[in-house]
Amino acid sequence: MYRFALVLLLAIVLGATSTGATSTAIGNVPLLQHRVLGFLTYLPEDYQSVTPVFVKERLDAKDLPLIIDVREPSEFAQGHIDGAVNIPIRTLSQNLHRLPANRGTEIITVCPSGFRSAQVTMALSLLGYTNVKTMVLGMREWNARGFPVVR
Repeated sequence: MYRFALVLLLAIVLGATSTGATSTAIGNVPLLQHRVLGFLTYLPEDYQSVTPVFVKERLDAKDLPLIIDVREPSEFAQGHIDGAVNIPIRTLSQNLHRLPANRGTEIITVCPSGFRSAQVTMALSLLGYTNVKTMVLGMREWNARGFPVVR
């Protein structure tokens, strides 16, 4: 049941980005992406999100939750947060067995900008995970701040 819900959600989100749903763009940003980013902009500051600074503080305190990096393996290999698990967004439904059985486990999702990770955060929430957050501004902000990465 959960796998079906996740596959359906990802099919809708990812399918919409490859169909006419994004044929209209605002600047160079596809319409769907523009709407999702607009929605995320107006959420309360801490709504299912954490900052790279928060994640770095947790890393320094050796109190890091499960980090799921949803980028492609080639992106992951260019540099990732120490201890992160790579589960690309397109393979999430095939990797549900890699997720914690305890749906209350703290999870932070990561991608380059926060867009893909926000989609995965939403999908995991729909699957019943209750403590999932996305790292806003993603690895671009992490790297811009000079935070450490593993290659």
